[in-house]
Amino acid sequence: MRLKLKLAQKISLLVIVLIIFSIGISVSISGQWYIQRMEDNLEQNTLNVVKITALSPIIIEGIASGKDDGSIQTFIEKTQQSLEQIDVMVVADKNGIRYGHTKSDRVGEMFSAEDNDRAVLYGETYVSVGPGTLGDSMRAFTPILDADGTILGFVMAGTLLDSIVVAKQVIYFMTLLFILAGSGVGILGALFLSHFVKKSLLNYEPEDIARLYLENQGILAAVHEGVIAIDQNAKITLINDTARQYLMLKENCIGQPIQEVFPLSKLPEVLESGEPALNVQYALNERIVVSNNVPIINDKHIQVGGVSSFRDQTEMTKLAEEMTGVKKIVDSLRATTHEFKNKLHVILGFIEMDQKAAAKEYIGNINNELQETISVILNNIHEPTIAALLIGKSQRCHELKIQWTLDENSFFSNSLDINVNSLVIMLGNFIDNAMDELDTCSQSNKLIEVLINDEADRLILQVKDNGRGIKDSSPLFEKGFTSKEGSRGYGLYLVKEQVDAYQGKLMVDSAPGKGSCFRIEIEGARK
Repeated sequence: MRLKLKLAQKISLLVIVLIIFSIGISVSISGQWYIQRMEDNLEQNTLNVVKITALSPIIIEGIASGKDDGSIQTFIEKTQQSLEQIDVMVVADKNGIRYGHTKSDRVGEMFSAEDNDRAVLYGETYVSVGPGTLGDSMRAFTPILDADGTILGFVMAGTLLDSIVVAKQVIYFMTLLFILAGSGVGILGALFLSHFVKKSLLNYEPEDIARLYLENQGILAAVHEGVIAIDQNAKITLINDTARQYLMLKENCIGQPIQEVFPLSKLPEVLESGEPALNVQYALNERIVVSNNVPIINDKHIQVGGVSSFRDQTEMTKLAEEMTGVKKIVDSLRATTHEFKNKLHVILGFIEMDQKAAAKEYIGNINNELQETISVILNNIHEPTIAALLIGKSQRCHELKIQWTLDENSFFSNSLDINVNSLVIMLGNFIDNAMDELDTCSQSNKLIEVLINDEADRLILQVKDNGRGIKDSSPLFEKGFTSKEGSRGYGLYLVKEQVDAYQGKLMVDSAPGKGSCFRIEIEGARK
């Protein structure tokens, strides 16, 4: 299974690895350079020692005379005491007989190594590594020459390899200490940095931030409200497409001062006061919008900006009317008023033509017709709001040349105490849909029959029409579904909501060419 690290862990691990790697490389290179420099200095110092020693008159005269009076040994002992890095010194003639040695008991013996020949035979000065009586060592050789340049012998000075190894170990140990100390500081710094970064991101992981960003973009694109956000300097940090449409903006205004883009905005005042400004109305390009403006507060209770949302008040009003059923009643009353004006115009025309008999006959017919329709509704529907709704719809049907019928079994007194607005939504949407259907079809005999009855502790609400019928009624009650141009598709969806609230039954009986029947049955009021 793949190990999933958090942001703080990733930052800490990355910083620690980088610090350990960089410190390790730099210190290692420095250590190697120092060791090489130490070896070079040691080699040079050893060469200098043998060269200077070989020029000493005591050494030259002692070797040239061939007599060992101890002066050379004394000189070697004093010289070596003053040199810390030299572990062994030897003075011998060209035959290898020692005249001086670090160990005085070895004076007079033969030089045991075999790497002195280049100094004795060829007069070279050089450095070699080899075994000796005191152990392996790095040593320098140089010839002893008399005034004529004749090779009399050689001088050897060296440092035991054990001493060099100890020096290297000290350097390696110090290198390790530097790496550990630097790593420790790096770990503390990495932990502090990761904590700071995580806190600045409100403890969100990168994938959480990416998800929230995508969700934010989706929400801004989906909502119908305009949204604008600003920072503490009153500059725009976010604006969605709806807000651009309201403000008629074509270019990207991110980063611009809100006063330049939207001078009427209350957001600058919200920034100054720290208090929200709610339900503020703006007039934007012949459109009235309602806005809510609130400050943005971070986790430290510091105001870091503000956000404003606004939407078209006209659309809100329409939606509220549709949800409460007010629009249905207003439309019904408007239809009644319109029909009454038409009849008044006809009567006025008869009077202007001095046809009083025709006017009386027309008034009588209207009276009979109204009495027949209105009296049937008023005698059977005892709820005033529903009666007014049905009268208005009947008048509208008369205008559209649609025959209106209230079923003879209709009787309604709202004995189940059902909310009147719910009844208006259910009944009004059914009748409106039936009228819209019949108004757009070409048949001559158009009929709407309404049944509403709440006897026997059960409400039955039914609207039938003889229109073209519906092939598939399954999507009718889905939110947003509509077959009418300019409609939002909320009508039947709101009907279903009301029926579900009362735990009722909603039925549709329709087929192409046979009309449609919408029926609701509610057993008692349970809302």
